[in-house]
This record gives sequence, structure tokens and C-alpha cells, in this order.
Amino acid sequence: MSISNTIKGKRAALPHNKSLVFRLFSYFTIGLLLILGLQNLAEIALVKTLLHVPHQVQQDIMNMAVDVEPVIEQHQPALLKKWEEKQKYYAFVLDANNDELSARVMHPHFEFKLKYARALNTILDSRVNQPIFMIPLQNGNKLVVQLPHQLHPAKHFKLYFGLIQVVIALMITLMFSYIIARYLKQPLDTLRHASRDLANGNFSVRVTHALGDSVKEFNELATDFDNMANQIQLLTEKQRRLIRDVSHELRTPLARHNLSLHLLRKRTAPEYLHLVDRLEQESEEMNGLVSEILEFSQFENATAKINLVPVDVQSFCSSTAEQCQILKANNQTIVTDLDRELPLISADTRLLVRAIKNLIGNAIKYAGENAIICIKTDKVQVDEQSYVTITVKDNGDGIPEQHLKHIFDPFTRIEGARDKSSGGYGLGLAIVKEAMHGMKGKVEASNVEKGGLQIILYFPISD
Repeated sequence: MSISNTIKGKRAALPHNKSLVFRLFSYFTIGLLLILGLQNLAEIALVKTLLHVPHQVQQDIMNMAVDVEPVIEQHQPALLKKWEEKQKYYAFVLDANNDELSARVMHPHFEFKLKYARALNTILDSRVNQPIFMIPLQNGNKLVVQLPHQLHPAKHFKLYFGLIQVVIALMITLMFSYIIARYLKQPLDTLRHASRDLANGNFSVRVTHALGDSVKEFNELATDFDNMANQIQLLTEKQRRLIRDVSHELRTPLARHNLSLHLLRKRTAPEYLHLVDRLEQESEEMNGLVSEILEFSQFENATAKINLVPVDVQSFCSSTAEQCQILKANNQTIVTDLDRELPLISADTRLLVRAIKNLIGNAIKYAGENAIICIKTDKVQVDEQSYVTITVKDNGDGIPEQHLKHIFDPFTRIEGARDKSSGGYGLGLAIVKEAMHGMKGKVEASNVEKGGLQIILYFPISD
């Protein structure tokens, strides 16, 4: 059975209840029902809590009931009428048969609503109206008072219910956001980190195990990602193997070529020796290119034996700078600015020397005939991590900003940025990057404000 058929079988085996759509729908529906239930409970609690006659109004009505008793005892309808008209609420005093005791005429609508009169402590309607309350008095009399609609507590319910709806909307938004984050953030973070690792050359990264099969869509995406990473890894390995094999195969004809040139030199007339010199120079460049390709291939495939030991960087920088003096042009200058108090770092001595030599050689080739090349060591703090740094800086023309991030890519040559006639294959800085990666460090390049390029090697200091 092919890999594609196996993948399809795994995908088909995943039940529908593991679908992201099904899960989001289920959790959102359950959450929405719970929130709506809470909304109903909140509205019921709001009704029971607020739909009562305001305390101040109750106190006023009870005071009216107390004040009207002496007036009733005087048995003067005109006086009672005058008292009723002076009250801030529409009120009447009735006898046991609901007949008016005063000479005041009752509004027909008020008279109709007397049959719906309620006690003062009852729960009001949830809509604004003018309810009538009945307060018992002495001798079977009663005081009936109409509550003005301005004092009805339900008049604020639109605002309260609006606030409840806003709160419910926020809760739904938060719930949906949490569900989305719950099912998307962790898988997306995993895929993002894996993509970064893949972009940084770690082709062995896989995510299917990390994401699992709890969500169908992410399982399918993880499977596709792993298949892609596997194909990239296979293609990259084939490419590296091809470059390595071709480089090895070139060694034999190059050796024969050098031998032929040596024999040819003995039989060539003096006036044609410059052509032999040119051929030997081209042959040496080809040998150098093959050597760098093989070394770069070793770094990329991690076949180089890296032995990290405690190293004093200032001594290596000093000796390497001294060795490079013979490589510089007559008008070029190599200076050092070394900190003698730096702690030891963990590095491979062979890779360290190669990295420093490559940086100095790169500056000698490209910084110009009158370049001043400075090798400096220092200790810096970056994001709570301490580093020992080696900076190789020149005062040449620098590199356009848009090309800086590419100079560590293999076979990169910046057209027009620096002097190309000095040679080079575009592998020197790529080897530096791979060497620093093998030594658990990093490398950065930037232009100097007053002109020139500086490349910094960062070696982490263990706590």
C-alpha cells in the first residue's frame, strides 16, 4: 500500500466527532445555552429584586395613611377633599363599600382599576403602568393611591436589559474566543515553531505526534506538513550528496590536470610560461572551491567532528590575526582590540580559527586596498544571556541593507556592493555561519555608520 493510500486511510478513520467544525459547534451551542439560561435567571432575579414600590414611595404612602386618620375623624367631606387634592399622589379615601368619603369626583379610569388594587409590598408588572395600592385604615376605611408612571421601577428595565444583552454578547464573544484559542493557538504555535525550525535547516522536525489526532483538521494538516518536511529532507539530502560526490569526483581530474601542467611547464618556451601560470592559478582556484564545497557540505550534514572545549578567545584572535598579516595587501592594516579579562568560552578550536580567518580574509578581499581591519573582543548582554563576542570590522564601502541578510547564504556574491575582482566563491561566510551553529553560537552582520562592514560572532557564556 502506498504512503498516500495509508494517509487517506488514517484520515478516513478519524470519526466525525473529531472534526473541528463539530467540536466548535458543540461547545459553542452548549456554551450559548448556558449563557442564555444565565440570562433568564438574571432577568428573573432582576424582576424580583427591582419590581417593588420604591422604599421612599412606600414611606410616603404610609405617612399619608397616618396623616389621613385625624381628617377622617372630623367627618367633613370638604376637608377630606382638600386633603386629598394636596397630596403629591393621586389618592382617595374609601369606605368598606369602596364609596368615596370626600366630595371629590373620582376619575372613571381610576374607579375601574379599583378592582385591581394591590397591597403595597406586592411585585409590580415588568412594564411601566400606574398601579393602585390599597392601605387599610381604621373602621374598615381604606386609602387607595395610584403610583405615577415616572416612579415605576420598570422604566429603567430597557437600560438594565440592554446592559444584560451587552454582557451576554461579551460573554459569547469571550467564550467563542476562548474556544477558538483553545483549539487553534496550541496547534498553530506548534506549526509556527516547526516552520521556523524547518526554515533554519532542521529538516527532521515532525509535528504529527505533537498535535495528536484529537482534531481531524489539524491531524490532516500535521500529516501534510510532515510529508512536506520529509520530501524537503529527501531532496536536500540528494542535493548535498550530489554536490559532495561531484566535488569528490573532481579531485581526480584536477590532480591529473595539475600533473599535466607540471610536465607542460618543463616543455614550454619561456615566452609562453605566463599561460601555464594562468592555468595553474585557475587550477588552484578550482581546488580551493572544491575544498570549500566539501567542508561546507560536512558542516551542513553535521559530519564534522565538533569538539567543544574551554577556549581563551583573545589568544586565538591574536594568533590568527598575526597569521593573516601575510594575506593582506601592502596598504591594508590589521589591528586588534582585545579584552584580556574575558571568561573562557566553549568552542571547537579548529572551527574558531577557521571562522576568524574567513572573516579577516573576507575583509581583506572586499574592503579595499587601503582598508583598516579591526578584530575586537568584548562581553555583552543580549536578552538576559551573556555572550563573548568577536567583531571583525573594516572601513570599506559596506553592503546595501537589503543584501545583508543574504550574505551568509552559500554561493552569495553581492553584485556591485564590493570589489568582485578579488575573487571568492561565496562560501566563506556560509562556512562561518555553519561553524557558529555547530558551536552553539550565532553570527550577525551590519554596516558601520561611518562606512564599512562589521561581522560579530556571539559565543554564549554558561552560567
